Amino acid sequence: MKKMNAKDILVPTISLFVICLVATVLLALVNNVTKDKIAAVTAANAEAARQSVLQDAKEFKEVDKDNDGTIDYYEGLDASGAVVGYVFDCSGDAKGYGGDVSVTVGISADGTITGIQPDDVSNETPGLGQNSNKDSWKAQFVGESGNLTVVKSDKAAQENTSDGKINAITSATITSKAVTASVNVALDMFEEIGGAK
Repeated sequence: MKKMNAKDILVPTISLFVICLVATVLLALVNNVTKDKIAAVTAANAEAARQSVLQDAKEFKEVDKDNDGTIDYYEGLDASGAVVGYVFDCSGDAKGYGGDVSVTVGISADGTITGIQPDDVSNETPGLGQNSNKDSWKAQFVGESGNLTVVKSDKAAQENTSDGKINAITSATITSKAVTASVNVALDMFEEIGGAK
């Protein structure tokens, strides 16, 4: 068996250190070059989500209710500047199958949901939980108010899935409950700011 000397240890160690240093510097440079573009795309996607859930609004005004530097919600304004509804970006207490599920929720001034948009469900199960982004499933939230509950498909077939009942996505009850919990958070926030007047 060959006896190891200092050279046999130092050469690979220094080589790995240099490779890691170069990779770190390159990643930092790429991050520095792309961070503004990523921020702009993120902001544009958030604006598009707000517009899709509250289509009557022509612009959105950020509201920091407690002046802590964090946007609590958005007021949707029509062309004359009157409030037509509110948009909330929130996560519920329940986690989806792949982690936290945040949802953008539009609520009209009278307290009914105008639309929902799950923000990122790419971690949810493909073909199941990711179906929470399908328009046909999201449509059942529109016009609802109060506290929503999820019912499984077999129960939904026997019951009317209105009056606060949301039909679960087949084989994706966890995701359905997470999205609905986030929507309920938005409805609670709506009530906290004064609710329908």
